[in-house]
Amino acid sequence: MNKTTDAPKIEFPCANYSMKIVGRKTPDYQAWVVQCVQQLAADLDLKKVQVVDSRNGNFQSIRLAITAQSEAHLQQIHQALLASGKVQLVL
Repeated sequence: MNKTTDAPKIEFPCANYSMKIVGRKTPDYQAWVVQCVQQLAADLDLKKVQVVDSRNGNFQSIRLAITAQSEAHLQQIHQALLASGKVQLVL
């Protein structure tokens, strides 16, 4: 199988690139995620941020959209979020 045909191509810049960030629910988790992403993607629209608690209330997922500038830009955001130890998963 050819891997280049398996994954959809993203054309950069990619407006409204959707991200889902999952981590342990704490009082400051949502504000921290938004601040972290905003530092790396200033165009984050705060009105479109969606927060959903897990069924048991232990985790929280935050959905947001940015303009992805490049593959390296996306990697930078992923690494910053995961390096914190607060985030378990970035999709």
